[in-house]
This record gives sequence, structure tokens and C-alpha cells, in this order.
Amino acid sequence: MLARLEAIDGVEQAEIDHRGELLRLRVTGTAALDDARRALTELGYEASEAGATDAELRWYGSSTVRELSREEARIIAGRVVPDFASRHGLTAADRERLSAVVAEALYACFSAHTLGAAARAGALRAACAEEVARTAAGIVGVERARDLAARIEADLSRSEGAGS
Repeated sequence: MLARLEAIDGVEQAEIDHRGELLRLRVTGTAALDDARRALTELGYEASEAGATDAELRWYGSSTVRELSREEARIIAGRVVPDFASRHGLTAADRERLSAVVAEALYACFSAHTLGAAARAGALRAACAEEVARTAAGIVGVERARDLAARIEADLSRSEGAGS
């Protein structure tokens, strides 16, 4: 999405905040801003001007946004894997290994998919859950991996609803 916005004539830089809720655009004129708004609408996002933003926000541009994806993948794994591991009696070593595998699978999925129509349709959630199931099966078996994938997909759905 950031690369698409930066490809618009007159958009000098596009960045997203740490939470993935705000975009910051640097443009050379109102025509570029109008074109960026149209592009965002085509991608399924609302575009409106925000007032002053928190100076503490961390911003990610097209060259650093993958760092945000990696961090989000670790956060999701940290939310889901401990409860899953506890319910299935995994050892601490298997829990740590599973957490790393889940974080890496989510990061790979986030990096491979672009936001927009696929995310709106829930395809990103499903693709990421499938990637988790595929990679976790070697650690916890196919049935447990499917359970884990369902938990990941539910977590991603809740995260979308909360605006993160």
C-alpha cells in the first residue's frame, strides 16, 4: 500500500504508524492528495485528515514497514501460543519453538500479501492461518496445528475489529 501511494505523482513519502491505524503523507500539492485519497478508497480505506498526532508515534515508510510486520507477528504469537501450549500440555521448549515458528509464519504471510481487497475479504486471515497450520504441524501434529490456526485466525479477526 505504501509503495502504491508513493508511486502517485506528487506523493513524496507515505508512512504508517506503529499501530497500523494512521497514514502520514508528504505531498507537493492538493492534486497528489486527491489522488492518494482515491487510491486509498480503491483499496477499501477511509481517508480523512487527522489533526495533530502524538509526537511519540513511530512511523514506518515503505523501506521499513516490514519491521512492523515482524513485530506484529511476534505480538500475535505471544498472545496466542502460551494459552494454546498450556491447554495442550506442551513443554516449555516446544512452546518456545512453536512461538518462533508461528511468528515467522505470520511474518512471511504478512510480507507476501498486500493490503486492500484481499484483506477486506478475510483472505489475509485465512492465508496466514493456513501458513501457521502448515508450519506448526511438524511440532504439534496436524489436528493441533489446525486448532492453533483457528486461534490465530480468531485473534486476527479480533485485532481487525479493534483497529490494530
